[in-house]
Amino acid sequence: MSIAALADDEILRTDRQRLDLQAIVAPRVNSILAQFDVPAEKAAELSAALTPVAAASPIKKTQGSSAIDGLAKYIPTESITLYVAATAAWPSLHGTFPTLSLLGLYWCFVIITPILFLLVYLGKRRSQKLALLPDAFGQWPWWKLVASTVAFAVWALAVPPLVESDAGKVVAAFGALLVSTLLSLIGAVVEPPQEN
Repeated sequence: MSIAALADDEILRTDRQRLDLQAIVAPRVNSILAQFDVPAEKAAELSAALTPVAAASPIKKTQGSSAIDGLAKYIPTESITLYVAATAAWPSLHGTFPTLSLLGLYWCFVIITPILFLLVYLGKRRSQKLALLPDAFGQWPWWKLVASTVAFAVWALAVPPLVESDAGKVVAAFGALLVSTLLSLIGAVVEPPQEN
């Protein structure tokens, strides 16, 4: 899942009440009902009834998609994509920065991942006209921040060229699958429930 999708998920989980869904739903409902001469009080009732429907996901998850989503939920695709591009450009990067090692490049991206997550999260809060920073320390997306960083750290090991031996590649790939599964299971336990 991308960092942007994780940030969207977190905003919906924690700030659903603060999103002005009524302002989105009401004008559309009113314009449709005006065509049928529906009284204003009935239009208001219908608009209020449709707001939770508008907030709900239109797609029901199947068991198969839930299992695959669980494996990929915390993998920060933006960081992985940038890391793969950097490793592909490694000869040029190393030529420009001769003191930079592959291990150093890896750790740079491990450090950049939570920074990217926070920047995307705060940008999405701002675009939804929410307060830039969450109200309380406990409302910060700590779990998703840590989980996406751990997921990147493990998944990046499965991408060449850092791990070179065949046995190392197999262990890194297995570790990536194991950690993805564990992060999804732990997330179901430690992540606070969705605000209604």
